Amino acid sequence: MPVPHAVARFNKRYTNRFIEPVVRRLPGFAVVHHVGRRSGTNYATPIRLFSRGDGSSLVVLTYGERADWVRNVIASGGEIQVGEGRHRLRTVELVDRDTVAAELPAIVRLATRVLRIDQLLRLEH
Repeated sequence: MPVPHAVARFNKRYTNRFIEPVVRRLPGFAVVHHVGRRSGTNYATPIRLFSRGDGSSLVVLTYGERADWVRNVIASGGEIQVGEGRHRLRTVELVDRDTVAAELPAIVRLATRVLRIDQLLRLEH
């Protein structure tokens, strides 16, 4: 059971704009820049990245795969900003938690099981 949608709406409207400038400078975090599917509005969503050995990264979908930012990047891509570098997303794909669980820290594996988060997002940039 991912985090309730009301929390996601609150973060999207208020929290993200304040933490985005700080988060992009923290190790292991990034900002996904994407465009709204219907509105055409530009958005910046802070995320926690887990790097993989193949040059891609995993993102735990705390709000589920139906979160607006996830649907936006699946539909039309976007860019990822890590530190000062900004890169176009080449591949965006949903992956099953069990197939990538070994690549996540133990505490994150436990949290995804407890919260019943079954899908992660694999980003190649």
